[in-house]
Amino acid sequence: MINGNSVIAQMGLESSYGVSASATKQYKISSESLKAVYNKIDEGLATGGRGMGLKATMGIGVNGSESTLFRADMGYLIAGVLGVESADASGDKTNHTFTAIESSESAHLPSWTMYVDRKVGKFKYTGCKINALTLSASAGDYLKCDFDVVGKEEIDNATLGDLTPSTLKAFKFAQAKMYKIVDDVETTIADVDSISLAINNNCDAQTQTTDTGDFYKEPEVGVRDIQLTASVIYSAGTEEFRKAFYKSDDTCGVKVEFVGDDGNKLTITLPCVQMADADANMGGLDTLKQNMTLSVVDNLVDELITIELLNDDAEEYI
Repeated sequence: MINGNSVIAQMGLESSYGVSASATKQYKISSESLKAVYNKIDEGLATGGRGMGLKATMGIGVNGSESTLFRADMGYLIAGVLGVESADASGDKTNHTFTAIESSESAHLPSWTMYVDRKVGKFKYTGCKINALTLSASAGDYLKCDFDVVGKEEIDNATLGDLTPSTLKAFKFAQAKMYKIVDDVETTIADVDSISLAINNNCDAQTQTTDTGDFYKEPEVGVRDIQLTASVIYSAGTEEFRKAFYKSDDTCGVKVEFVGDDGNKLTITLPCVQMADADANMGGLDTLKQNMTLSVVDNLVDELITIELLNDDAEEYI
């Protein structure tokens, strides 16, 4: 039997979509579900016998997910889901700024070759793009990162790199602050006890043409869906926030910041959000909490989302 603790996950940036790249990053995971997907179709015709006929493979792809903890040197995951990066190394640390890539014929999300060593078999998955990524943290826990990929092909008997995972500590919930931004003024949203940012690129990974053969065309970004959900202690201030932005269609900005003990920092800025849902109902005899969902909308002026990562990595990830 193979113990899950022995599984190794790695990834490397591809120079061209679907062209295998050597692994350059190794990271610890709590789960993974990467797999080949073979679309097998039968003829749908009578066999003249007692059962169904043979099936044939009509399409080949890859999908799945991985779960890990987010550390300050894992900017390659943010770069993977957003697609645009710049780096400023003028200070003691480098500030990496990530924004959402445009949807155009010449702009593409970066693609990765992902490796999984399950001991009985070693596999690589080419052409992997991060379709969705969630960063979430709750009281007394770490900042968790879950991401979904769509890819091109699974290849057996892969050779993994001679790498080691990051030694940095993962960000913690206790290191987080959440702010609302109204008229360029930042105000703390009091007593947050859980928070989650979900980015979904809605990639089109199912387009097949006469040029792709059994495979699919390179997945491209669709209409992004970005949601920030939070649970906060119910108070007069949070009720005013609900009244101002849930009972109207007004927008505001939101910023979430994690500051590590080592000076590394993760800052998420959503310049334009609408409150899609809010409640403060009694669910028991414990502390009354308010749940809110904030949806990112495009005002065609500001960046849709900006994520900044301050760390010691001088080079850009993509």
